[in-house]
Amino acid sequence: MKRLFFNYLIIVFLIFGTNLFSQNNDAPYFIYEKGAKIKIGHFNKRQIPQGYTVYTVTDVNETDSVNYITIKAETFDPYEKPLNFTEIEAVYKDGEISLDMLYLIPVDSLAAISLEDWNLQGRDFIMPAFLGNGISLKAAYVELETDDNRYIKVSEFSRIVDKFEKLKTNIGEFETCVISSKLEMQFAENELFTIYAWYSKGIGPLKTNYYNNKRKLVKYSEVVEIVMPEKS
Repeated sequence: MKRLFFNYLIIVFLIFGTNLFSQNNDAPYFIYEKGAKIKIGHFNKRQIPQGYTVYTVTDVNETDSVNYITIKAETFDPYEKPLNFTEIEAVYKDGEISLDMLYLIPVDSLAAISLEDWNLQGRDFIMPAFLGNGISLKAAYVELETDDNRYIKVSEFSRIVDKFEKLKTNIGEFETCVISSKLEMQFAENELFTIYAWYSKGIGPLKTNYYNNKRKLVKYSEVVEIVMPEKS
């Protein structure tokens, strides 16, 4: 009887235990190799394209302990006409990637301001190497203010690892970690979203759903193209 019960526990673990942790390779939850690129489409709830954002790793400075990464961020309109671009710095170490706090600000909004005129503070956006169900992640925020009281703040908080699952997209199927969080944007008017984001190692956010305070989907983003550098 004890043997049967022990075998039952093993079966339960094999069925459910594999969902407790993400992939265990060393790649971070974002692009990190020089030449890697992801193109993200932004859609309204009716699946109509509203524009695109492209992230490309343009430079990687490798040291013995840490890699310093430069990522070019570009935006395009729904007809793929180029609009704006900027650069985001990131740090990669032991599977963890830390993106500069400016990553939180939409590229078009960032291009419209001169950072020299603003006082900047905040906390970088960090994706740890190890993620497990129920783990809380550090909040990230960026706050900009001028002497004449102009004010911008974007914060992502209440970040929780929700689950691990396969995600089917138009460009393939991926193993993902689903993270739920709150996203608050304080510009001309305040917006607060509950978001669910599907992250895949070596790629980043494959899909992000945005819900309003009535739990209604108002928009979403999804990767429509991935380019990975060839291995030498």
